[in-house]
Amino acid sequence: MLNFLLSFLFFTTPLSEGIDSAQNKIINAQSLKGFFKDLSDLSSAKHKKVVSIVHIGDSHIQANYLTGMVRNLFQVDFGNAGRGLVFPYRLANSYGPNDVKFNYEGKWDYCSIKKDFESNKIGMVGYSAIPHSNAELSIKVSEKGSLTFNKVTILDEFGTLLPISDSNAISWDRINNQTFIASENLISEIKFKSTHSPQIKPNIQGVILTNDSSGILYHSMGVNGATVSQYLRSSNFQNQMVDLDAKLTIISFGTNDCYTYSSKFCLSCVKEDYQKMIQRIRRQDPNMAILLTTPSDHFFRRRYSNKNLVKLRSVLYEIVDDENVALWDLYQIMGGKNSILDWQKASLARRDLIHFTKEGYEKQGDLLYKALMYHYESDFFE
Repeated sequence: MLNFLLSFLFFTTPLSEGIDSAQNKIINAQSLKGFFKDLSDLSSAKHKKVVSIVHIGDSHIQANYLTGMVRNLFQVDFGNAGRGLVFPYRLANSYGPNDVKFNYEGKWDYCSIKKDFESNKIGMVGYSAIPHSNAELSIKVSEKGSLTFNKVTILDEFGTLLPISDSNAISWDRINNQTFIASENLISEIKFKSTHSPQIKPNIQGVILTNDSSGILYHSMGVNGATVSQYLRSSNFQNQMVDLDAKLTIISFGTNDCYTYSSKFCLSCVKEDYQKMIQRIRRQDPNMAILLTTPSDHFFRRRYSNKNLVKLRSVLYEIVDDENVALWDLYQIMGGKNSILDWQKASLARRDLIHFTKEGYEKQGDLLYKALMYHYESDFFE
């Protein structure tokens, strides 16, 4: 695969010498064979097919730098079926990906898995936006490149957002508590207005952008500061997993779960939370391929390497055996204990010694894709 080979050349930094490429493998990759089979069918182009991937996590995922790289690499090699699930994070006083622009007017409320989560239903994104009667929302992507779309699915409880358009080429319908919008041509922008009555409390849980082509749909969603336990508050998580029809789910939590004093860290609680999430994901599809990623090396309060991370990492290895899931050990791959200092010196990690620069996250995305492709090419076709 040309893209897979070129990616080795794209990230040539001094840090590369400290990363052992032999370590960039996936533990229990055999559990991903069903997903690799779907990739193979897609690559063979025997018939039109869309393979969906769901990647959930915390702040490391929310900005889309890591997942944006993985999405791009997948779609260059296997086809682009659309941008996938997005959300207007600014409405929730947070930040989001910069490849999809949201603008809004009127009054909006919001809730999340961390705020007012008992007052409204929350979906896979971890947030819900609640428009008032005067609310409007627009979505815009670049007219160039691969982000244009002709299908929009709004995950809304009451069908409160309808498209504003002077063109008869745009149509809409309501099916199973979702609003489906179609355009005859690929578009780069669409605007909606709220149409609900004052007696109904609306709830926008995400927007899916697709383009009617074969290829990969890579849905990524993260909540800044979230733990696995908090993400389990997402009441519509299971239903929307069915809607997204994922063939692979990637779970990237752990930093916030273990970022506390050792005396307050409950290792058994964290393991139980991970297992609850895995069970919820597999409730409708017992054979769902699941890939866990360990947290990266980081410092606690910028003073010392987080001791709880080593304990959490050992639990993730236990879950691999208990639940037959795969594991990508980012902690080991990036260099292990104190390696965050090397990444920071290489301008790939931030001064808080927890988060990474855009380039650092993209490097992680490149490494994750290489690991997946290594097993796809060597294990699946052996």
